[in-house]
Amino acid sequence: MKTPAISTAKLTKQLELLLEINMPVFIHGSPGIGKSYIVNEISQHRAWELIDVRLSQLDPVDLRGIPSIVEGKTVWMPPVFFPKQSDQEGILFLDELNSAPPSVQAAIYQLILDRKLGEYELPKNWRIVCAGNRISDRGVVFKLPTPLANRMVHLSVEARFDDFKIFAIKNQLHSFIIGFLGFRPDLLSSEPVSEDDSNPAFATPRTWHFLSNILHQTDRFEEIEPIIYGTIGYGPGIEFLSYVKVYEKLPDVRAIYEGHYPESEAINTPALLYALVSSLVEYFDGSDTHIKHLFGFSEKLPTEFGVMLIKDAIVKDENLATSHYFDEWLTQYGDYIL
Repeated sequence: MKTPAISTAKLTKQLELLLEINMPVFIHGSPGIGKSYIVNEISQHRAWELIDVRLSQLDPVDLRGIPSIVEGKTVWMPPVFFPKQSDQEGILFLDELNSAPPSVQAAIYQLILDRKLGEYELPKNWRIVCAGNRISDRGVVFKLPTPLANRMVHLSVEARFDDFKIFAIKNQLHSFIIGFLGFRPDLLSSEPVSEDDSNPAFATPRTWHFLSNILHQTDRFEEIEPIIYGTIGYGPGIEFLSYVKVYEKLPDVRAIYEGHYPESEAINTPALLYALVSSLVEYFDGSDTHIKHLFGFSEKLPTEFGVMLIKDAIVKDENLATSHYFDEWLTQYGDYIL
């Protein structure tokens, strides 16, 4: 029976608990869904050190270190990337563990279970987090030996749009991408296309982020179609370019924030509504005028999209929740955000 995967938001909560009790953990997940990002975010939030070791690039001897003669005895000098300061707190992140050769995996047994490797001992305030892709992801992955697998807690994670959307708004990803994935959340991640050797690209949260950076540099999408296909894959690229045409019918967002609201008949399709909400959130500047018309126009939208507009705007600017307009809005729509 296959263990169900959890969301990236839930992964963060599970990791927080395991790190608190200093329990080794292995994060299993597809490429580009944010495993490394989450570990880095937790370390920054806690002001911990983070040492990122890519085990797939190492040999067993790299872990044990180099022998040296001290007072007539052989002493192993541990590698420089292992933490040594006992007064620091941090995470030793062993990434790509199951992409490492079996000999390297065997060499790491003792470190994960006993927090030692030969004469080296991991300081007590350092936690061990491992990560890797799944065998089904068609990467260079070796099955974990059962003795090693039994030394850790295992968490399987998958990308979900609700989590990605929060990240996208906070990090100012292009509104076209947020709008499109709201309309087609199933395309946040796609399977690699094995039959197309000329274009191995496929959609992941990472590649959508790449595409956002590209789109911020140009609005002439018809000129960069090959780049779009080569970033998120041909199938998702075709769907995205088709969706982008919706923005030609989009009402003037600036006019909406000036109090000129379009008729409901002009925005009566789901694709257009997703596009409009993402554009309104992107253009929102937190001013009193924008706050007034954000709430005012949300009343003109279908309830689902009006609530989405306010929730997304709060993700962008938490101060919005302190407005008296929000208190009035919450009285009427509070049940929809539970």
